[in-house]
Amino acid sequence: MDTTITNLEILPLGESKYLKPFKMKFKQNGLQRDWDCVKVMNSVSIFLYHEQKDAFLFVKQFRPAVWYSQEKEGIKTSEQGFTYELCAGLMDKGLSEEQTAREEAVEEVGYELKEMERITMTYGAFGFGGNMQTMFYAKIDESMKVNAGGGVDGEDIELVFIKREDMMKFAFDESKVKGFGLIFAYLWWEKFKG
Repeated sequence: MDTTITNLEILPLGESKYLKPFKMKFKQNGLQRDWDCVKVMNSVSIFLYHEQKDAFLFVKQFRPAVWYSQEKEGIKTSEQGFTYELCAGLMDKGLSEEQTAREEAVEEVGYELKEMERITMTYGAFGFGGNMQTMFYAKIDESMKVNAGGGVDGEDIELVFIKREDMMKFAFDESKVKGFGLIFAYLWWEKFKG
């Protein structure tokens, strides 16, 4: 991937269709408390196993918030701000979880999913968000390839295949930024599918 990030600025949030910050006031055990929160859209993710390649398919993309965190912590890497993720998307179009997952698979990785298995639903960002994500699993092969993937609206997503035999090492390689969902999905696969 040859992505160049330039002219990066940090600005006040203002109005957003994706995030709605708010403050909650409440009493807990008689003690008055207040808490800063953010309303975040729910989402879906898909753990993809390519049967012919005997590999898992992930997406790699630039995440400004990760870049910012790395910058603030003085972490310098050759992949500054880039993450390895499950194919995923927001529930922002009024579609069902399954329809959203299918649409995201076509947009991000270019595969039209035939069968999907629901793994579970989890909550994220406990300290400030509490949004829900439903995770699916699907097998893919080249007969299901319908386009090159890469995302829409300038997402600039790179497809990354990790061979099954290399997956455990990849999962715990801290030089490759990934979320807990990817590791959880792989460990689920090892337990129930591997």
